[in-house]
Amino acid sequence: MSSTNETVARSQSPVDPRQRIEAVDMVRGFALFGVLLVNMFNFGSGGFFWNEPIDELAWSVKQFFFETKSWRLFSFLFGLSFALQLIRARERESKFAPIYLRRLIILFVFGATHALIYDGDILMLFAELGLLLVLFRKVPLRLLLVLSVGLLAVFPIGRVTTSLLEPTQTAQTTDYSVRLEEATAEIEEDRRTHVYAVGSVREVMADNAFLENPFARPLGPESSLARFAMFLLGFYVGRRRIFQDIPKHMQLIRRVFWWGLPIGLVSMGAERILNATTGYEVFREQPATLLPQLFGDVLFTYGSSLLALGYAAGITLLAQHHRGRRLLAPLGAVGRLALTVYLSGSVMFGMLFYGFAFGNAFWLGPAAVTGYAILFFAIQIVFSVWWANRFRFGPMEWLWRALTYLKFPSMRPQEQSHGKG
Repeated sequence: MSSTNETVARSQSPVDPRQRIEAVDMVRGFALFGVLLVNMFNFGSGGFFWNEPIDELAWSVKQFFFETKSWRLFSFLFGLSFALQLIRARERESKFAPIYLRRLIILFVFGATHALIYDGDILMLFAELGLLLVLFRKVPLRLLLVLSVGLLAVFPIGRVTTSLLEPTQTAQTTDYSVRLEEATAEIEEDRRTHVYAVGSVREVMADNAFLENPFARPLGPESSLARFAMFLLGFYVGRRRIFQDIPKHMQLIRRVFWWGLPIGLVSMGAERILNATTGYEVFREQPATLLPQLFGDVLFTYGSSLLALGYAAGITLLAQHHRGRRLLAPLGAVGRLALTVYLSGSVMFGMLFYGFAFGNAFWLGPAAVTGYAILFFAIQIVFSVWWANRFRFGPMEWLWRALTYLKFPSMRPQEQSHGKG
């Protein structure tokens, strides 16, 4: 009887940090930098107004290497995590659904609170899509792969279909002087009136408050369907146990790196050339002509996904070497504290931008924002390394686990060891 009770207790306990997969944490840490950087551009730093060479370079680097790729990677890791949890529950012969449902409910609550600080919250959407993912837990592996690739196609096919059905749409001007004049007027208006620039804490929170429809904006490059496609891909990889046994799958990981990274980079380069020559922009609803729109959307959609997978494969390969592990160890610490890092990043850039704090919304260009993002992430790295060397869980990770399992997990490694003895 005591043996049975111990088995049940283990099955309903949080994952021990020693059971974590180092490479996955390192990939997650890398993705978090991209998420922080891209989020910080949403405070007036992405407009045509910022046309100095250094700003154009910073914008291009963000767009080329991180825009959408970071969220693709983060979504992929969520699906992978789901597979790991499901496999762990099956191996321990424990009930999966109740614990998983509580995790998602708590994640949604965290996201709803976070959304008051930053209207680009992703936690609520991840919780909603995570619930949908349960329906696919028994889908055959090959079908998961087909569904993932197919869902990514919804954006380019759907947008070109919409353009064909609504041919009366007027193209936006590509004239430099006109666009600069429009951008200047827009940013000056935002500086005077936008709630982020002039609002109080209460006004900003009221403006940010929302409940995300998981299927909102189905034809956007960062739509819920695109993110769910990466969920499914991560779930596929997890069920194949690729990260659970990296040495066994080294050939596949190398193939993903040597094919995914170059094709992704070439696709992004072609998309940038298309932008420079035709005025195509993936986030603009009415591109100049139909063919550049379709070609650019396909390049961006699949190129971003391949580049994200190339990043994951490259980090995983590097982590198999001693020097590589030492180099990537700080990212691994960040990855272990992913929820804490994600939420604290919003607090930091909120203080930088909002009018009730330092008031830099719509005043910082891409180069300055990139510099601040690097500074903020460096602070998070230092904190994460310090914390991870002393505690089993990050602050928010500990709270998430405590609420999920309805008990307080020990924070210090020696407490865990003492409990086992």
